[in-house]
Amino acid sequence: MTRFIALLLLAPFSLLGQSGAALTNTEEPPTLAAKEILKPDFLAGDGFTVNDEVPTSTGRNRYLIVSEYGEFEADGNIMLERRIREVAAIRKVKEVSRTDEYKRALKAAVASPLVVAKDAVTNPVGTITGIPKGLFKFVNRAGQNVKERTQGRERSQYEDSNAASLVGFSKAKRMVAIQLGVDPYSSNETLQRELNGIAWATFAGKMTFTVATMPIGGAAGLALTSTGLTNTLNKTLLDQAPAELRLRNLKAMLAMGCDRAMANGFNNSTAFSPSVQTAIVMNLETLNGVANRAAFVDLAVSEATDEGDALFFLATSRVLSELHAKKPIARLQQVGRIPVALGKDGRAIVALQWDYAAWTDNAANFIGLLKASDFGKKPSGLTIAISGDASPLAQQKLKEANIELVTRIAPGPLR
Repeated sequence: MTRFIALLLLAPFSLLGQSGAALTNTEEPPTLAAKEILKPDFLAGDGFTVNDEVPTSTGRNRYLIVSEYGEFEADGNIMLERRIREVAAIRKVKEVSRTDEYKRALKAAVASPLVVAKDAVTNPVGTITGIPKGLFKFVNRAGQNVKERTQGRERSQYEDSNAASLVGFSKAKRMVAIQLGVDPYSSNETLQRELNGIAWATFAGKMTFTVATMPIGGAAGLALTSTGLTNTLNKTLLDQAPAELRLRNLKAMLAMGCDRAMANGFNNSTAFSPSVQTAIVMNLETLNGVANRAAFVDLAVSEATDEGDALFFLATSRVLSELHAKKPIARLQQVGRIPVALGKDGRAIVALQWDYAAWTDNAANFIGLLKASDFGKKPSGLTIAISGDASPLAQQKLKEANIELVTRIAPGPLR
């Protein structure tokens, strides 16, 4: 359980521990069946199957993917989508690596003057020293990278070395990843090894890499942004290196009312990959006219410590974006450490990335906290909007409490 999710669930419990009546008729988080909840493409495919038992806890469905390339755990629906596409991408890359064209490209790469930089790419030392001066003709907008390095910014686990960025290898790798429909900054080490190999043949060996049949979801399958933004995100990730993405995101956050310290804190957080950071900012940008979007960024900065937290904020920003397109939001605010939207119709809306909501003790206390919260003025009603599904008991209890429940805002792999 991540620190943020634990805080989100346990804070209501501690604050409302006296509300014993709220705890009656609760349920334990169930174990679901993958074959009953997933679309067929995400249940099994070429080279993989998903374990049928799907435990649920802290709002996430937890999957085990068994593949010919190893087992992958997916902590939540959004990560399941990513991992399934990554398995398909690994399979495709391995197919390409068996072709004569790939073998010729490797030979050409060995003869290329860029071979002297390969160690800096495949065995990064996190510094721009040691790159021959002649290779700087391959530098792609390196100024910001150098500036960040001299200012002591810590590179996140998701990024290539500065050396790899300087010789242009990283852009070739981003191009391959985006063609495959996967995140170039994925934490999947198996995928990263395969991407490095094929990107080196493409970059130094001048191999043309094209994908005739796309993996599940195609090139628009990163599942990071709200509807209509995927192509924009893909182009941005392709064209801009991480340092440029951070500069772009800084300008956007300042424009939406974040102060510079908060925006820098978000950019410098190593919990977020460059792609996830950019997708969150793009989702928040779709909240046109919504006041206090800085409240969301502030929560992300203060609460996210790992990839699970980062994906929670990513998917929640996507839920807010999808919701705003249907029911306009007036402003965002924090209730405790929870992001809450206030609709233009006066309703208070809790929009969260939640794969499966069961009516647990903590859920009951959370609702108690929500109903007792100060929103500045009494809301005209309460809405819970989640990305996934809710149990029959949770639906019943929320209805009894006169709280509107909106499910499947961003269902992802669910049937």
